[in-house]
Amino acid sequence: MTLYELSQEYEQTAAILRQRISELEQAQKEAGDELCRARLGRRLRPLRSMYRDTRAVARHLNGYYEKFTPRRAVRTLGARDRRRG
Repeated sequence: MTLYELSQEYEQTAAILRQRISELEQAQKEAGDELCRARLGRRLRPLRSMYRDTRAVARHLNGYYEKFTPRRAVRTLGARDRRRG
């Protein structure tokens, strides 16, 4: 399995998490009492964190082999340059 294929699996997992988050958010909106909304909120918190982490890993793996092009170095002033002005 390549890193690109692994990134695709992470994307699929993220999609599943996003769907479950959407379902729980809808249930939270429709909840009748405050206790039920609070319980759903506690269930949502770790799912949102998992979703963010999964998306971050998928993006990292997807672009892992892209060519890195470093920026040009910025010249800093040395001691001699500072004296001149």
